[in-house]
Amino acid sequence: MKKLLFLSSLFLFGFIVNAQPEDFKKVEAYKTKFITDELDLSPEEAQKFWPVYNEYNKKLNELHQKRMEGMSRREVHDKWDELDDATLEKIALEELQNQKKIAELKLEYYDKFKAALGSRKAATFYRIEIEFHRRLMESLGRRRGRP
Repeated sequence: MKKLLFLSSLFLFGFIVNAQPEDFKKVEAYKTKFITDELDLSPEEAQKFWPVYNEYNKKLNELHQKRMEGMSRREVHDKWDELDDATLEKIALEELQNQKKIAELKLEYYDKFKAALGSRKAATFYRIEIEFHRRLMESLGRRRGRP
């Protein structure tokens, strides 16, 4: 079970990072619409929110890209049982450090989102972000024939 959870976290953003440019654009367009609709952004709020979000998203994508460096997710998955303890520990610690940096980034940008949207919509944004990724993973599962 722990292996499955760990591997799931490694794969979570793999589609977006490795997507073809046209797929990436479709996902980003859907994400923009989803966030705008779910936050019910007024034109004034959107004007304040999107520059902050774009900066946040760029930094977040850089962290996710860094996560993909080194041994590929496929190699980790395929060779998991063959990897020695030292390699597994290195992979786990790198993943945990990356998750820590992501959490720190989200904390940093919460104040910026709050300044742009107020505390309710800033807090709601993070819930919406989780929901978007959940729906994306469900959609990918359906495309691959999973329930």
